[in-house]
Amino acid sequence: MKRKIIFGVIILLCIGSTKIKPARAYTVTVQKDGMYAEVVPEIYLNNAGAIFRKSVSNSLKYYNKYKDAAPVTYNKKMPAEYRDFVDLAREIKDSDKIVITNVFFIYDQWHRSGQGGLCKYYFVVKKNGEKFCLFELTEDIETGEIIFWYDKVMDQYFKYDEKTMKDAIFYEIDSITYAETPDQVYEVRDQEDRGNMMAGSDESDQNKIEKSFKQKNYSDKKDEIFAYLKDKSGVSKKTKNKLKLELKDDYVESEDESKNAGISKVVYPAAGVACVIVAAAVIFFVRKRKKSSLS
Repeated sequence: MKRKIIFGVIILLCIGSTKIKPARAYTVTVQKDGMYAEVVPEIYLNNAGAIFRKSVSNSLKYYNKYKDAAPVTYNKKMPAEYRDFVDLAREIKDSDKIVITNVFFIYDQWHRSGQGGLCKYYFVVKKNGEKFCLFELTEDIETGEIIFWYDKVMDQYFKYDEKTMKDAIFYEIDSITYAETPDQVYEVRDQEDRGNMMAGSDESDQNKIEKSFKQKNYSDKKDEIFAYLKDKSGVSKKTKNKLKLELKDDYVESEDESKNAGISKVVYPAAGVACVIVAAAVIFFVRKRKKSSLS
């Protein structure tokens, strides 16, 4: 009896050490395509899939818990980032294939003026080959968290066309968002009626900045945008550590992190082999002891 108990404990330890993950239903794949993938911090590209999956899971968890509550209670309990997104999350079936692709960034007046605009990275989501939605990821400097956000209005009215905008740069001028390719400029969203103005800015100076940028050609605009993104490409250690804690085993390291932690990659398989050896040794010892006592 003791032998069975000891062996059972060892097997459980072995399973824990090899970190076997439970099977998951729908698949999520991230494609690091599009020219913005060159300048977007690796932590976003590597972990966009895991963050998306976690957001689906969290939104459904809150929905199932409060779906029968009064509307006031439901809206109070459901986190703002999931209120609109949960309708999409409920559409995802076990057999679906989700592909996250074509990351991009919208360069706006806050960035051009040097007033510290947040770097919001937008991702296109496809479900079974068809466009499903857009979502954004951004770093909260104060909390050190990477925030998932779904903007239903943007998703509905942002005129994104994968074929014509493959090499497009995105920027906003006077509350209108443009997508510009080497051959053409597209108006993809007009927010003029929302009053998106820069409070406290000098209007004349800002107009000069806007006019100067607008007069640049595609190549010069792209250089300015990419230079800005490269300058902002650093992610704090605090943010990395928080995301690791949040995603746990689903966290995907950057190339630099993998190099620094290369030894850890062989720890789990080695631990599994060691467990087998230990188990065999324990069984041999118990049998030998039992034979000795009988003789």
